[in-house]
Amino acid sequence: MPKNHDDDPLHAVIRSRFRLRHLEVFRNVCELHTLRKAAAASNMTQPAATKLIQELEDMFRVVLFQRNRRGMQLTPHGEILRRHVGVVLADIGNISSELDQFTRGGGGIVRLGILPSLSSALLARCINDFLEDHPRVQFSVHEGTTDELLGQLSRNHLDLTFGRVLHVSHSGMLRVTRVYTEAFDIVCACHHRLAKQEDVRWKELAGERWVLPAVGSPLREIADSMFTARGDLRPVVSIACSSFHQMRYVIASGSLLGVLPQSIARRAMSDGDLVVLRPKQATQVAPISIMTRGDLETPPIIAAFERSILQTAKTLSLK
Repeated sequence: MPKNHDDDPLHAVIRSRFRLRHLEVFRNVCELHTLRKAAAASNMTQPAATKLIQELEDMFRVVLFQRNRRGMQLTPHGEILRRHVGVVLADIGNISSELDQFTRGGGGIVRLGILPSLSSALLARCINDFLEDHPRVQFSVHEGTTDELLGQLSRNHLDLTFGRVLHVSHSGMLRVTRVYTEAFDIVCACHHRLAKQEDVRWKELAGERWVLPAVGSPLREIADSMFTARGDLRPVVSIACSSFHQMRYVIASGSLLGVLPQSIARRAMSDGDLVVLRPKQATQVAPISIMTRGDLETPPIIAAFERSILQTAKTLSLK
């Protein structure tokens, strides 16, 4: 029979003694590494701050900090608590903001994460259409890689984010809804020696210098996998860049090759900046999805915006 937390003496102690001041002091010690500075930041005396940290350790029956030359450093148990404290304090801030918005007649805030390669037409259309129907809603938009955005989502700094799920581990605690799939093109400058070849060999591509996203990013994994599938070939990466739009102009003005989302590559090709190369079986796809935290109830305004995104993608014929 599952254990009832209400019958657990440890949980009973935590419920009876736990206060927000414990979290505030703990966070300040994590950031400042000394009790003296943490106490000042918390507007209390050092003995009072020391007592709160001791109470936390007593409640959870673990050691949270250890002292060394760099001051007070988190133990592995402290790292676990730090992760959860960040979420709790973010939740409290969200409660305050939402109540304040409601009091002032607002419609809430949508904290949205976007990828650099996200369809500009989709983003502009879905936000503008949503504001037409919900004029008091405010948007806070943050751009980053999938890993960066998922980190912010896990800390509850975002309500939802666009991203590409390439690993099962990414989807463990998430609600993932596929929006559309975008292909990627291998590109070079118009003056590059490979620009006029109808079919480029992969061995030739491996001998060139490349500008690619950083190691660990979804697009870099896609690019690496294209070469891995063909044996021991590896691209020579001269520049790691997280901005697709900057990559476009770096490639156009030099002798580097790169991999760009098809929408950006075709726009650059239409503008006369780049040429799309034609190696056999070059096209790879990575679905762009909406992701929210699976362990939290989705607020009505966020759920409504999700529906708006899907409808907009359908209207724009994104598949």
